[in-house]
Amino acid sequence: MPAPAGPRGHVHLPPVDSFDLSGAVDALVLVNELQSWAEAQKVKLVNRIREHYRVKALLQYEVSGAAEEEASFHAAEEVGAALRLPTRTARALVESSERLVHAYQRTFIGLESGKLSWRHAATIVEECVGVPSDAVARFEEELIDTAEHSTVAKLTRQARGLRQILHREAAPERKSRAEAERRVVLEPAADGMAWLSAYLPAEQACGIYNRIDAGARFLQDPDEDRTLTQLRADVFTDLLTHTCASDPSTGAGFRGVGATVHITVPALAVLNQLPGAGSEGPGSETAYGADHTGSGGESASADQRLYAVLEGYGPIDTDTAARLAAHAPSFTRILTHPETGAALSIGRTAYRPPKHLQDWVRVRDKTCRHPGCNRAATATEIDHTIPWHQGGSTTHTNLACLCSKHHTLKTNEHWHYRQPEPGTIITSSPAGKTYTTQPPPF
Repeated sequence: MPAPAGPRGHVHLPPVDSFDLSGAVDALVLVNELQSWAEAQKVKLVNRIREHYRVKALLQYEVSGAAEEEASFHAAEEVGAALRLPTRTARALVESSERLVHAYQRTFIGLESGKLSWRHAATIVEECVGVPSDAVARFEEELIDTAEHSTVAKLTRQARGLRQILHREAAPERKSRAEAERRVVLEPAADGMAWLSAYLPAEQACGIYNRIDAGARFLQDPDEDRTLTQLRADVFTDLLTHTCASDPSTGAGFRGVGATVHITVPALAVLNQLPGAGSEGPGSETAYGADHTGSGGESASADQRLYAVLEGYGPIDTDTAARLAAHAPSFTRILTHPETGAALSIGRTAYRPPKHLQDWVRVRDKTCRHPGCNRAATATEIDHTIPWHQGGSTTHTNLACLCSKHHTLKTNEHWHYRQPEPGTIITSSPAGKTYTTQPPPF
């Protein structure tokens, strides 16, 4: 049988298919305990990285709070790049690790001994926020007892109920902290779909949902073939994107948000999808908003990826791209060629790149080019990889997208960037680790 997991423990498994049913379940539990122990070691290492930055920050800041914030910030960047985690996820890992090691040692011992999973431990830490310091140890102990015998969902419900009974004073602080985290998130899904979700105060979220639900139920009738679920989705879409011709001030119309959608459409990919397909003319190329030649003037190869890309989502089918292109009020050239008149470089003649060069870099990079950062290119700054004051030129081979946060890290020389080839970014962290990223394919 496998050896027990735990501190410095190990599990030796014979071939998995050699277990009978009972033995397989026993081995699964032990492997799960070992996984918890490994998560505890990750917590220690993440906190060690944070402590390194904390020492440096204490030498820089007189206020301890500023030093703690600075330490968490830089540790999250280092950890996120190393583990390929988004910044928000890495920051949560850094903060949870610090709390587990220093403030919630009972929970940490439960994780390291294999009695708690990482999700259970992280949930206990989160649910203890706002509980008075003189009562938090007792509250933590009760949650650990529950966590060792329940799912995370049941642990969360138990924690909320217990906190409401024993520590109602924690609610305002937690509410204020949570409201500061409100956000809207776009998450691409499969088959040309995406999730658009909003993290909002409960009363606002319920009010929005009830309005959508009321509108959907109003549309129900015997001749309506859409389900109630589909109607809710359609009402939600109409409220945000539809524009009625009537005057909204009279209550007879509604002016929705004018959505701007950017798509990169290879002309050959939709050539047979649009009205008039097959006809050739002097405007046939520019009508689709993209040239199929590289920056060196070479013709596109036969195996070039011929699919459209919806900015913020990714590849979409050509039927959808054609429909969007057919209704687009204007087009912007994306791939350029000397014959089009849009240059890929203005050398040292100007610091600020012209709009068409900014557009090219944003379309090429898609997101901020710092490892793990997914901020859309439209919300980033165009940065000279070799700074302008150090002789860097304003050319697509020396420009890249960086969000304001990572642009500041570069400017302050915490992180360093190189671009040996157009679009290839080599990033070096304060720990001396390097990460190479390529722009997504068109």
